[in-house]
Amino acid sequence: MNTTVKVGLFVLLTSIVAGYLIITFDTQMFNKSKKVYYAYFNEAPGLSVGADVSVKGIKAGKVENITLEGNKVKIKIGFTKDIMIYKNAKVYIRTLGLMGDKYVYIDPGTPDAGVLPEKGVISKTKVYASTEDAFESASKLMDNINKAIGNGKLAKLIEDIDKLAVETRQLVAENRKNLKKSIDNIEKITSSLKTSLPTLIAKIEKVADNLEKITGENKEDIREIVKNLKETTIALKEKTPKTLKDIDSAAKEVKNTLHENRSDIKASIEKIKSASKKLDEILEKINEGKGTLGKLVNEDDMYNNINEGVKAFSKPFKILLDSELDIYMYGEKHTGNKDEKAGFAVSLAPNYDRYLYLGLLSNSNGSITEVEEVNQNGQVSTRATRNLNILFDVQYAHTLWETKYGNLWVRAGLKESAAAAGFDWWFNKNVRITSDFYKFDREYSTDKTDKPEFDLGLFYKFEKYPLYLKFGGSDLLAKEYRGFYFGAGLMFSDEYLKYMIGSLGSFRP
Repeated sequence: MNTTVKVGLFVLLTSIVAGYLIITFDTQMFNKSKKVYYAYFNEAPGLSVGADVSVKGIKAGKVENITLEGNKVKIKIGFTKDIMIYKNAKVYIRTLGLMGDKYVYIDPGTPDAGVLPEKGVISKTKVYASTEDAFESASKLMDNINKAIGNGKLAKLIEDIDKLAVETRQLVAENRKNLKKSIDNIEKITSSLKTSLPTLIAKIEKVADNLEKITGENKEDIREIVKNLKETTIALKEKTPKTLKDIDSAAKEVKNTLHENRSDIKASIEKIKSASKKLDEILEKINEGKGTLGKLVNEDDMYNNINEGVKAFSKPFKILLDSELDIYMYGEKHTGNKDEKAGFAVSLAPNYDRYLYLGLLSNSNGSITEVEEVNQNGQVSTRATRNLNILFDVQYAHTLWETKYGNLWVRAGLKESAAAAGFDWWFNKNVRITSDFYKFDREYSTDKTDKPEFDLGLFYKFEKYPLYLKFGGSDLLAKEYRGFYFGAGLMFSDEYLKYMIGSLGSFRP
């Protein structure tokens, strides 16, 4: 048994074991104890059955069903029973990463609101914006910037800053003498208070004593007033000197500060003047269309190019988000031509009526990569070179005819690194009749036929599991190699992959 056959058998055996483990694991998840809640949304863009359910950032379950009830989208959410959900819980539809996968995030609420019974409805819901919305917002922002610049708002802002600088400079120059006079007056008032305030306090004390003698012992209300007045006098006597000293000190510090920083104030005014001049120069250059900002303001083409660039950058992400992805791992055995194959492939469907198929595989018979004529002793013969390394498939498929009994598809491209074409009849996604025409260059090989290989067979995928089978007639046009083929493999849809990854996060042994 050669190396290629061993590799093919190993890949097929690994795929079968992986499928068994996934199916077994899937069954454990369905049998696990869980509880169900419901939530209603106005819309649920991009959310699919099997999407992750996260409670406080911990994967705990999956979306089990999505239905339309009236004008609302009803989401069925399932997760493990050991997580408590309360009546003030909140549920959100969020986006995971730049690729835009949707998942459900649950804030379980607080115990004081009471426990929400199983199969209850979480009433507080919200849908966060998608990656596509973010790109659309960026495009609108560019439009708003262009409108603001076009309306002259930037020029008006720079002009206002210039005016403010000039007015500040004039205000400081005009009020320098007045400020000095105000400081001198504060010093005079402080000096006067130091002399007159103690006398005033003494007189207040004397008046308080006289009032106390006049009112007598029975007038309690007046006595209380007098008492409070005396306490106020004592407080003034104790705190006023310190307060006056602080005021005097502050006045001196202000005066010294202005005197010491006169040159700094002058320098600051000069800097404001210089900055205003530079702003004028920058605005003039912008108006003349110089520099990147000037071109952006004055040339519509540059803005349009930036805007178109943002939109073009978002298109590939939109195509990926809208496409349906299937992943295949398989192995095949052909009896007539003794061909054995094993490979890996992906199918990307941007729309329901078309898809692109890309694959890598090993083939025990290989493919013809070079044909050359050899002249030996006057006799011309043809020699072909075979490629026994990794081969590739690249095929584009499109619906040719749609009926209520099924759809006719046509395929074209490369199969096993050579030109190929095929027609398929899809009863549904899980059941198909397939045909392939390939190996059109057999006439140059050492094979006993010059006819291309034609395979016709049935493809069947199990409904609840990722396992599929295929079998049929092999090399039907060449009687020397006519036989049949059979194969098996694993097919994972994008929804199944999301569910499987979500299950890994929420499974607890």
